[in-house]
Amino acid sequence: MSIMKSKLLITFAIASIFSLTANAITVESVLDSIESNNIHIKARIAEIKGKTSEIKSSNNLGDTEFGFEYQKGDNVEGNKYGFSVTQGFEWPGMYITRAKANKSKIKAAEYEFSSQKLDIMLNAKLVCLNIINANRKIKAQTDIYNNISQLYNEYEKGFKHGEISILDINKLKIELLNVKQALDKSITERNVLIEELTAINGDIAIAGVENIVDYPVQDLKAYDIYASEAISLDPVLNYSREVANSANKETTMAKMGWLPKFSVGYKFANELGSKFNGIAVGMSLPIFSNLNKVSMAKSEQISAEYGRQDTEIEMNSAIKNDYAQAVYLRSQIYSYNSVLTDSSNIEMLEKALSGGQISLLNYLLELRYFLEAQQTLLDLEFEYNSILAKLNKYSLL
Repeated sequence: MSIMKSKLLITFAIASIFSLTANAITVESVLDSIESNNIHIKARIAEIKGKTSEIKSSNNLGDTEFGFEYQKGDNVEGNKYGFSVTQGFEWPGMYITRAKANKSKIKAAEYEFSSQKLDIMLNAKLVCLNIINANRKIKAQTDIYNNISQLYNEYEKGFKHGEISILDINKLKIELLNVKQALDKSITERNVLIEELTAINGDIAIAGVENIVDYPVQDLKAYDIYASEAISLDPVLNYSREVANSANKETTMAKMGWLPKFSVGYKFANELGSKFNGIAVGMSLPIFSNLNKVSMAKSEQISAEYGRQDTEIEMNSAIKNDYAQAVYLRSQIYSYNSVLTDSSNIEMLEKALSGGQISLLNYLLELRYFLEAQQTLLDLEFEYNSILAKLNKYSLL
């Protein structure tokens, strides 16, 4: 049939997914932009500075107290007046212990910021991967649409010459509508994702993201490496450690709270024409103010330690599940690749259609089978890269 002399390019539409070229813009460059422009990250940086200063100030000496008194006497005795300067302070060891507790609090605040920043960056990377998946779908669907359009044009010529029935023309029209509908849906989904990425980037558009089609290079490392990285790098786990350390120091401080507090100062008085000056020393005993503080601090310490253990258990469980899923997806991708990278299936379909061995409807049904398999492969690659992004998330710190 003359209609099939021009070779269909659907084979290459499917194969083109495996030969997409790199683009100037990359996921790494997008993440660099987001790290600089994200509003929440900027706000947290300013907040952490203020919080650090507040924590440090808790270990300062109390305010210096100035006093002045004036008493008016009769004409014989004259007036009296005096002033004093007093500084209070705690037991010296309290400042050392509080400094250690504050150091842990500052580290905990920094890890809390790192955790929030990591969540933002990981979410941004996952949005990028979603956009890449949409771009790959759009690329495949566009190629399929163009090539079915070419087939439709060839059949339309045959229809004008009486070689093709109106049924075949209508079948191709329906197939074109189906592919166009899927293509439009993918473009709409991508536009929504791009808007989401723009919002994460401080409402600043990132040019070129609609052209990224290559996933970032990510290796599936050994499970032990991921477990080790999580123990040493995970900011949530490190935060819980520092909270536990701080609670431990708070317990020590509560025990030291039974020790006396002191004040020292200078006093001057003018009375009956005579001047008096000297030092004043005071001591206060925390008989009532420290009641129940030790037991409360111990309870908080125990709670913080259980929180750390719970965080570590949940983290290890998540890594195990993600790693097992990644291994499974990798094997599935390999199986699909071994079949879909072979173009002989589509070539045989084309030859069968050209030779009249199968009808156009059977050809389209069989072709759709391979296209659905290609869609499954795209979904598997997206899921695999998304899980790899979670396993390798500490590279975003």
